Amino acid sequence: MRMQLGRDSHSTSDDMTATYTTVRHLTSRVEDLGYKIFIDNFFSSPRLFDDLVRHKINSCSRTVWPNRKDMPHDFGTKLKLKRGDIRVRIRGGISH
Repeated sequence: MRMQLGRDSHSTSDDMTATYTTVRHLTSRVEDLGYKIFIDNFFSSPRLFDDLVRHKINSCSRTVWPNRKDMPHDFGTKLKLKRGDIRVRIRGGISH
């Protein structure tokens, strides 16, 4: 068992952020078992969701950070939403 004690800079790279690496490590034991996980917006990203789906792990996050890497361009700072507004994108089986 490995305990998470904060950012692990040894297992990160330009392609894999610390948050991506953390979630993938924690979900590695349930790959291909059809689990569904709910994660905080701090961890959510299109790249992570794509990777989890490939391993038959469905994931859900109530919100995402619009400036997260690989997010659709119109999710950036130009998007002006009011309280209660929703913006959704669907690509394949994944909603952003």
